[in-house]
Amino acid sequence: MRLLISRHLENFLALYDARNMHAAADKKGISQPALTKSLRLLEKDFGAELFVRTPKGLEPTDAGDALYRHARTIDQEARFASMDIQDIHHNLGGRIRIGVGPILTLSIFPAVLVDFHQQFPFVEVTVETGVSSQLVQSLARGNLDVVVTALPEQPLPEGYVGLPLIKNDMTVICREDHPLRSRGEASLDELSCFGLVGFTDDREFAKHSRRVFGSRAEKLQPVLQTTSLSVMFGILAATDYFAILSTMILLRARREGLDRLPVQHDLWQIEIALMCKESLIGSRPISAIKEALLARV
Repeated sequence: MRLLISRHLENFLALYDARNMHAAADKKGISQPALTKSLRLLEKDFGAELFVRTPKGLEPTDAGDALYRHARTIDQEARFASMDIQDIHHNLGGRIRIGVGPILTLSIFPAVLVDFHQQFPFVEVTVETGVSSQLVQSLARGNLDVVVTALPEQPLPEGYVGLPLIKNDMTVICREDHPLRSRGEASLDELSCFGLVGFTDDREFAKHSRRVFGSRAEKLQPVLQTTSLSVMFGILAATDYFAILSTMILLRARREGLDRLPVQHDLWQIEIALMCKESLIGSRPISAIKEALLARV
């Protein structure tokens, strides 16, 4: 890997992320003078300052921001090249950063990670959870290598591709002894008398809701929002609130004393997709994640 990416670029990436010389030096396991020298060599080579000192720490210049975008791409391509040849040298390491939607996190994705680890036992895996819009933004900024979540309605950034894998229906979920469960199929007006619990900054939910219910979607504004599905389940189990979630989570929800609530309205369907740079879609680690997902559905 170090033959594929300059150690000076690695040091620069650490410094860009930390915005602090001491923290970046600690992360790279080198002295501050060595890190300073590495930075000066890059600045001399590019003929431009890459950082300026501010009261809050180091801030990248325009040249620093530009170099960061290219260095991230080089780093990512190098890591995936390393993982692609692990069948030749199985003990090679590497690192992959995966973004996963909250429903997948508590349903099939832990098993997918086990399958991936069996194929790449020496690869360091980090997982970030969030709603689709947040994860796609993080992917486009270079903070994630691959995202597995509901395919967003807006187009992906240029150079990125989404591979649809699973279609899943949305349903209303509430506690097993919710008052509406004894009345047959609930109407939108009946639901609106109870509180909706949603995910924080879930813009995709708002878009789907407006498309299905039109102006009546205003009745489905969340009264509580969270980033955690576990917290959401705890709230639903202790209150008469409800949530609109993928049926993929029903098995886990039933373990928490929750269940589906029949409703009069057709909801919507989501499509789970794997998203990454187009140049990485055929790589071995991406193929391994895709195959593990399909095997677990």
